[in-house]
Amino acid sequence: MAKPTIMRIHPFDADKDYEITLSWIGSRAHANRIIIYDNDTNAVVFDDTISSFALRHTIPARTLSNNHKYTIQAQTYDVENIPSPLSNKVLFYTFKTPDFYFEGLAENADITTSSFHATIRYYSEDWEDISKYVFYLYDATRKQLLESSEMTDAHDIGYTYKGLDNNTVYYVRCRGVTVNGMELDTGYVEINVKYENPNTYARIYATPNPSQGCIQVATNLIIIQYDGTDTFSYIDGMINLIDKTLYYHEGFLIENDFTLIIRGIHLWQDADIFKMSNGGSGITISSRIYPEGKLRFRLMAPNGVSNYLLYSDEQVFNNTDMVTIAVRRKNNVYQLKVFIELGDAKEGDLWYGTQRPDRHLMHDNDAWINTDGETYVVSKDLYTSYLGRSEPQDAIIDDLWFGGD
Repeated sequence: MAKPTIMRIHPFDADKDYEITLSWIGSRAHANRIIIYDNDTNAVVFDDTISSFALRHTIPARTLSNNHKYTIQAQTYDVENIPSPLSNKVLFYTFKTPDFYFEGLAENADITTSSFHATIRYYSEDWEDISKYVFYLYDATRKQLLESSEMTDAHDIGYTYKGLDNNTVYYVRCRGVTVNGMELDTGYVEINVKYENPNTYARIYATPNPSQGCIQVATNLIIIQYDGTDTFSYIDGMINLIDKTLYYHEGFLIENDFTLIIRGIHLWQDADIFKMSNGGSGITISSRIYPEGKLRFRLMAPNGVSNYLLYSDEQVFNNTDMVTIAVRRKNNVYQLKVFIELGDAKEGDLWYGTQRPDRHLMHDNDAWINTDGETYVVSKDLYTSYLGRSEPQDAIIDDLWFGGD
């Protein structure tokens, strides 16, 4: 009698039911049996026989443990209850299902531009690294419109969707595979694209000039000139304004609704960041660091004969983090919103805490130490290490002691 064959077993979460599929050449099977062994000790951890014509067998949830290796064998029974030989052993893995979802993107999220960058949150308790992944875009009927190329960057799992139509419903999705073959899927996430089309400031006017055989082109874009004598440097596409102030006094006038975006680093300070005035009233964006070590941005905006103040949520960030301050005026009502993009940790930094830091914060040589406290970083330039059998007497909170009993 032939041996049955166990079809490929992808790594799975032992906290969930998992169905094994068998292949069998012979008389119709009336029952099947699976035997699962601990791969390290070869001890039997599960031995189960079921009566079924189907060549399938379910491993119940929580029968096995996650982050473990097992081997499995199977056999079938014919109508006379004669067992087949045991199949060859097959090795498989169990892992806790990793976090794998669109970060900061709620179901039915409103997208206010024709393109947006989607970022995936990936975290595995068992340190099961992601191997590859693909992003998808679907229309409202879930018909596939786009499939990205296969990507492998495990430190920055993201993709920019471009050319989205206004007033349109889409679904976004990402599917991936871990290094050991565990399949990942965000599922379909609905987004609603609705943005304001550019108005007169984006128009281009073309006027024919027959006498010269050409066309005169004009736009509503205005080039404004800096008022002053200072020179400025540009680093990574940003102007360096440390210990300097940039003035514009002429060249433009904002009369209606507007959105103002300021992006920069090194904004952890008590300072006036931006001022805009029409000669009378105007707006001022400033920042203040509070005694508890948190910062708020403040918008002072005109309100008739006086001003009113808007404060951002409390912020905590490093000077290497990118800060985006967005101010919007619509029908003379102002809004203030702040976004923080975390910068990279320096190579060689040490992390302490109960949770592994996000991958985009760590380089290959960063270290992470699990303790009972919060997760925080210690710069490699700010700690001292001690090697010896006895505990050092002059160590401070962030120092490291290697040795002891």
